[in-house]
Amino acid sequence: MSRKVPAGNTPMLETERLVMRPLSADEMDSLHRISNEPNVRRYLWDNELVSEATIKDLIARSERMFSKEKIGVFGVRMRGREDLLGFCGFVRLKGMEEPELWYELTQKAWGRGLATEAARACVRYALEEVGMGRVIAGVDAPNAASVRVIETLGMRYLGNINPGAPREPYFALYREDFSAATG
Repeated sequence: MSRKVPAGNTPMLETERLVMRPLSADEMDSLHRISNEPNVRRYLWDNELVSEATIKDLIARSERMFSKEKIGVFGVRMRGREDLLGFCGFVRLKGMEEPELWYELTQKAWGRGLATEAARACVRYALEEVGMGRVIAGVDAPNAASVRVIETLGMRYLGNINPGAPREPYFALYREDFSAATG
């Protein structure tokens, strides 16, 4: 993975197949459409319809996080394409001290390892560039594809640490474990 920092000190992540830039307001319509795909919203959004206000808030919170903490949520695209596939990055949830890794891709992008590729790039950025000591992620246990992403990243089970989602298992990857695994 390479990382470029365009003007304004805003990070851009690149992988073999993906380009990831911080979400912006001009992506709201695309992200709103993706978030409301029935199989996409089933787990991340508790199968509820996602309002435009929720997406607008996600983007605004991400912009604030990038400004203050150098992390937030990246829009995910295939190299050489402009259509948004979804997002991957870190969200600070109510009641949680640490930001949580979140990812969401349109169903047409599933089954090709893109979520793992995007998540790995975000984790590397958070641990190596931002200097976080660990990254955490919650996952709905029935979401087998998301569980595979977490396992592929090498995350370890932490337990149920989110008071807002007491049945949701959480996983963590520590900087030293990531560094040892990636050499």
